[in-house]
Amino acid sequence: MPVSELEQRTCHAYRLALRWRSGHRSPRRTFFIDSISNVPVSDIRFLPGRSADWILTVSKGIWDVLTIWDLSSPENDARKACEWSQRGALFSGIALNTDPASEATLAVSMSNDGEQSVQLISLHSGENGTFSLQPIHSIPSHMKSMKLHGDLLALSDEVSRTVVWNWRLQISAILLEPDSEAGPWQPNRSIQVVFAHRSILVVRACSIHLFPEPVLQEPPLTYSPIAQHSFGWIDGVCVTQSRSAVPNLSILLRGESDDPWSSGLHSLDNYTLLPNPSTDDDEDNTPPYIFPPPLVAKVPAVRGSTRCRKVVLGPCGTAAWIQPQDRAVVGLAWTGIAEYPPQVIHPASGNESLMVAAFPGPLAPDDDSDAGMRSIPVYTNELNNWTSLDYDEEIGRVVLCSSFGCVMVLQL
Repeated sequence: MPVSELEQRTCHAYRLALRWRSGHRSPRRTFFIDSISNVPVSDIRFLPGRSADWILTVSKGIWDVLTIWDLSSPENDARKACEWSQRGALFSGIALNTDPASEATLAVSMSNDGEQSVQLISLHSGENGTFSLQPIHSIPSHMKSMKLHGDLLALSDEVSRTVVWNWRLQISAILLEPDSEAGPWQPNRSIQVVFAHRSILVVRACSIHLFPEPVLQEPPLTYSPIAQHSFGWIDGVCVTQSRSAVPNLSILLRGESDDPWSSGLHSLDNYTLLPNPSTDDDEDNTPPYIFPPPLVAKVPAVRGSTRCRKVVLGPCGTAAWIQPQDRAVVGLAWTGIAEYPPQVIHPASGNESLMVAAFPGPLAPDDDSDAGMRSIPVYTNELNNWTSLDYDEEIGRVVLCSSFGCVMVLQL
């Protein structure tokens, strides 16, 4: 990295940290990408290793289309770098490679004409600054792409099985959970897979299971969990590793929020899995993290139905999510304003809002001991049609997409 770019990024990070610690979190800049022809956009992600300047969108037309956009222009003019699709194909899962130097840029689970597969796709650069997405490997599988790091790919089903596979060496391992608590009407969908310290954490809609670090071989070995916990049914969850030699695992989760008969009181809860000091490197059955995870903090929220269940938590403790329409405001229920904490009710409660918060950590405000437990609305969507979001803590950038095909970029 050139010295000038390093200096620029350092100054940007310093200014961004000051804004978080002072409580000023309103967006400094907002712009839109309107070049998706009003086709609904179901997912949006930052590409790792691109300084939050490149995003990937999934458009839902007659068939699904992957598009990569370059946001690096100082004129707020997004450029379409490339796109990829297969005629008639529908995507069910996408995992972006967290190792930018790897050949495989992403893994896509898809179905096409009754056949299900996982396609490994590479981002190639050509002459004159052109780019293209090119498939490099195909795996026949009905499972969902959950995690891709280097040559390691994690695939999960909607019940209890996760496969960790080295696609280049063609070796794997099976992580098998006990009988699921879910029933046929509410599958225990897989939400996230984390390659943690000497272990793998599988996060599902009603449970988390910690597995020992598997040995990959062919035929594969089957592993059982060494620790597990349930938070009950959840709408969204994000597990993030802290930046340390043996990282903590910070968990931000939102419980089911669209039950019309439950209390209006709701919250996003922050838990932490701490490293286990009694772990012996030669002992396979000792969990490297302490279970159950303790509750660290929570922020009040409101209940309601939303298309976007995703919550994003950064390594330094800042988070972004979509707060749904307050059902008390839109007429589904009314239990009295006193039931809602003051920091939850704001003039935009009748519409969904982009919320941010700084949980305990280096960026939490220090002028008020309770300030880190409050969320702040930074943008309100009167159309109530957001479908997904992503947040890059290092750059302070949020991207959101909608069912109308519009993509919004906010710089905090």
